Amino acid sequence: MNGAMKRALPIVVAVMVLAGCQHQQQEANQQPTVDQRQEIARKLIVKGLNDLQNKDLKSCIVDLETSIKIDPSQPEAYLLLGQILLKLQQYDHAADFLDQAAKVLPDNGTIFYMLAVADKMDGKKLPAALAARHSVEIFQNQQDRDNMLKSAALLHDIVSMPDDSSTQSAPAASNQTPPTEGAGD
Repeated sequence: MNGAMKRALPIVVAVMVLAGCQHQQQEANQQPTVDQRQEIARKLIVKGLNDLQNKDLKSCIVDLETSIKIDPSQPEAYLLLGQILLKLQQYDHAADFLDQAAKVLPDNGTIFYMLAVADKMDGKKLPAALAARHSVEIFQNQQDRDNMLKSAALLHDIVSMPDDSSTQSAPAASNQTPPTEGAGD
């Protein structure tokens, strides 16, 4: 019987390996498709907007962050979350988040505009100026004159800011309206 066990062992191992491969293939088949992930992310954005309307900012932020994790290619979640963080005067957190968003969506002028506002409000003149300048360039390349002018005005405000400024100038900047994507198209 010892010899029979030795002959059966490779067969048992092969069956176990085959069963493991089938299990992995079933798990891979259960992963959502790109279209499904995009749809889930859109639904989370809508839920986030409803939460925002109901003044449930905590749930809104969680919904938007989850949407971004599921589908990082959707700019709406980034823009909405950036605006919320700016309104909550969480400038440092907003700047960190918008900096990550800018890496994912490097051709989105609105994200760079909002990043410039967040850095300006946090007293970071050089990063604010660089983000505003990049926003101007993006909108100029897109031939979006209105948003390019908004970005240029922000850049001018940042450059004119004293070097030792802090969030003392924050109330004036918080009234600035971020540009909207596609407004000049």
